[in-house]
Amino acid sequence: MPEMKQQTQRLTVRDAIRYRRSIRKFKDIAVSIEQLQPLLEDAVYAPNHKLTEPWRFLYATTDEAKATFVERFIAYFKRNNPDAKEEKIIQYREYFSKVPALLFVVLKEDEDPVVRNDDFAAVSSLIQNLQLLAWDQGIGMVWKSGRILYDRGFQQDMGLKENERFAAILHIGYPAEIPEEKKRQKASTLLTELS
Repeated sequence: MPEMKQQTQRLTVRDAIRYRRSIRKFKDIAVSIEQLQPLLEDAVYAPNHKLTEPWRFLYATTDEAKATFVERFIAYFKRNNPDAKEEKIIQYREYFSKVPALLFVVLKEDEDPVVRNDDFAAVSSLIQNLQLLAWDQGIGMVWKSGRILYDRGFQQDMGLKENERFAAILHIGYPAEIPEEKKRQKASTLLTELS
């Protein structure tokens, strides 16, 4: 796998797709909102049926903002795991203290299930666009999902509207470690030509 290129050397689209990795260990350097915003300005050009633009974003980079999220996360965790040991909560606090920035991708949920599915596909495309654009700038991230994204109490704690939910929580920063490539199944084994 080639090393991440400097900003002066742009990645090809193919290289960005093939060599981007989910980053879970970050350097202690924040990615400012001024660095993130131009990436989002390009990422929103994701395919989006009927141009519903079903997204908005919340960004936490300051210690205070991240601490607020951690307290809300722990409240969610305790609600759903009343017998959780204090060690687990300490582990979560330590884990999140090492994440330089958190981007919450908010999805507007349409009442029509077809539109809702199309919108989730559009938001997923936007997230992949963002990951590829960031990788080209030497910025890594990991796309986190899970039950917390659907928890109404957590959504309310985070200020979401009634018709919104989280599509992802992205952990963002400069990579301290880049994982090795994981082999993928060849697309040719999954491709059927119709006649």
